[in-house]
Formats: sequence, C-alpha cells, structure tokens
Amino acid sequence: MPDSGPIADLSYRGYQDGMAKKSDRWKVIARRTRNQAFTKRSYWWLVIGSSFHYIMFMFAAYVITTVVAVGGQENLAAKEFFDRVVWPDQYLSGFQVGHFFLMAITLLVGAGSIANDHRSNALLVYLARPCTRKDYLVGKWMGLFVPVFVALAVPAAVFTLYAGLNFREYGFFTDDPWMIPKVFIGMALVAAIQTSYVMGVSALFRQGRFAGAAYAGVYVLSGLIGSVVTGIARGGELGEGIRRVLDTIHYCSVYGGLEGVFKLVINSGGSSPFESSARDGGIIPPPDLWVMFVVVLLPLTLLMFAAWRKVRAVEVVG
Repeated sequence: MPDSGPIADLSYRGYQDGMAKKSDRWKVIARRTRNQAFTKRSYWWLVIGSSFHYIMFMFAAYVITTVVAVGGQENLAAKEFFDRVVWPDQYLSGFQVGHFFLMAITLLVGAGSIANDHRSNALLVYLARPCTRKDYLVGKWMGLFVPVFVALAVPAAVFTLYAGLNFREYGFFTDDPWMIPKVFIGMALVAAIQTSYVMGVSALFRQGRFAGAAYAGVYVLSGLIGSVVTGIARGGELGEGIRRVLDTIHYCSVYGGLEGVFKLVINSGGSSPFESSARDGGIIPPPDLWVMFVVVLLPLTLLMFAAWRKVRAVEVVG
C-alpha cells in the first residue's frame, strides 16, 4: 500500500488540546436550555402578565402625585396614599398577584426539560463520555433557574428603579436600606425551589405535557385547598391556636410554600395600599421556620433524588 494513501496520513494526531474542561460541560447544556426559554415569545408575554401589580401601583402613584396636583391636592392625596404603603409588601403583592403567571412560565420552560429527553432517548447522547449525570443535571437546573429568576426579577427591578427615582421622600430605600437585597435574595430562593420542583417532576415522566399536567394539577389543587382553609381561618371567630394551625396548612401547598419562603426572607406579612385597614384580619403572618423545612425542603429533596435516579443512559443490548 503506498505511503501516500489516506490511511497513512496521521497528521491529525498532532491535535493536543483535548476535550472540553470538566467545569465547562454543564455550561453548554445550561446555555442551550436558557436560550430555548428566552427565544419563546410566550415567555415574555407571561413576564409582562406577572408584572400586573407593579404596573397598577406605578400607574396609581403617578396619578396621585402628578395628575391630582392640577387640583392643588397633591400633598394631601399623596400623603394619604403613601401612609398606607409598606414597601416590602409591594414586592410580596407583586409575587402574590403574579404567581399563576410564574407557574405558567415554569411549566413553559421546565415541564419538558428532562421528560422530552427521556422520550427522544437524548440521554444516550447527553450522557456519552465525557458528560456525566452531574453535568447534565447541573446544566439543566441552571438553564431553568435563570429564566424563572429573570421572570421574577425583571418586573421587580423596573419597579425598584421607578420607585427609587420618584418615592424616596415617601420612605423608599430609607425605611429599610437592606430591603432590596432581601427582596432579590428571596426571589432567587423562590426561583430555585420552583426550578427544583419542576425538574424533579419532569424526570418522572417521558412526556413533557404529562409532567406539566401533573405539576399544574398539584399546584392548583393544593393552592385551592390552602385558599379554602385560609377562608375558614380568616372568616370566623376561631381561637388563636386553631387559626395558627389553619394558617400552617395554607403554607403546605406548593404556592403557599413559595410564599412562605419569600415572607420569611423579606420579613413581611403583606398589605395593600388599595385596601382599607379593615381587611388586615385577612393577612396571613409569616410561617414558622420549621414549617418551611418540612413543606419545602422535604419534597424538594425527594424530587431531586428522583431526578438523580431517573437520569441515566439506558443501553440497548442486541
């Protein structure tokens, strides 16, 4: 065989760079998962929908501080309105009003994250060397966490900028200088928990739509039960002990757990400047810390363990 033949050309062996770094492997999966979410138009419409409370607050504040000024009543109207404003509570209200949009966003970006890879046998490709199960799970988790956190943080950041420029004289920033860091830490925790939940549920199914239906069903049903229990607790003359037990049941729902974590971080029970003080009895106080360990960390740990067990390459033996 002549030396000039193709098989004798071994020049490719001069490549010395090796495979990708271990620390970079998960980043490829994370970037692909994140970009898939950000390129969906429906994602951004849902983000806008989740901003409803912030939009309404900014509009009302603008009318009170600007339009009413024409009649010479600016100081009185603004004072009456902002006296009812508790600034951390506005972020809590933003989360409470927009939580269904957040659930929809989570399902949009995460329901099929692992389930559809099961269906298409893509795990055989992902888990081929040198990509490990850890690389895959970390990459998927980060790729889902970023869009969920952005959906929470972007409306809050716009509201923060607007309020910081216009409402410092009404206590924004000055009442609690640590308010903004606590708000975004709380949002990061909520996004992390939501991401872990949906990823764990996705790993249990082979169809994204089935995983989405299961997660949405648990979210809505547990939330409905929590709302009924809350109505009972706040609507009747009950003892403080019974009311506290019923409030704890409220936090046992998926939404309630997320709300409870956020309340604990920002130290807020909730209030609205658009409602009279007569409705203060309907406010649910922040939960005890041990409740959050049980109702949040326990299912989160079980779901992530399920994801670890389910994510594996299945070899076909001929």
